[in-house]
Amino acid sequence: MDRRIKLIMALMAWPELRKGRWQNPIPFPELFDGEMEKLPEFIVQTLSYMLVDEKTFDTDKRKVMFLITRLKGRALQWAMRYLQTDSPMLNNYSGFLNEMKEEFGWEEDEDF
Repeated sequence: MDRRIKLIMALMAWPELRKGRWQNPIPFPELFDGEMEKLPEFIVQTLSYMLVDEKTFDTDKRKVMFLITRLKGRALQWAMRYLQTDSPMLNNYSGFLNEMKEEFGWEEDEDF
C-alpha cells in the first residue's frame, strides 16, 4: 500500500514536474467530491485531459491513478478502499469508471 500512496503523491505533484516541458492544452481537471451532478463534467474533463496526452496515460493503471488524484472528500474515501486492498480494479479504467458511476448514482442512457 505504501507504494500506491507514493505513486498517488507523485501524480499529485505531476503538474509541477511538467513545467518547462510540453503543456497539455486542456485545463487541468477540477477535483470531484462525489456530487452526482458534477460527475459527467468530471469524466469529460479527465478523459479529455488524458486523451490529449496519450503518452503519459498509456495504461489503465495510470488513468485510474490520475482519476484518484482528482478526487476529494466522499469520492476519495470511496476510492481509498481500492488502494488499501490493492484491487485489480486499479488496472481497469472502464471498470473503475463504471463502479464510480454506480457509486455516485449516475443513471445514463449511453456509455462514456
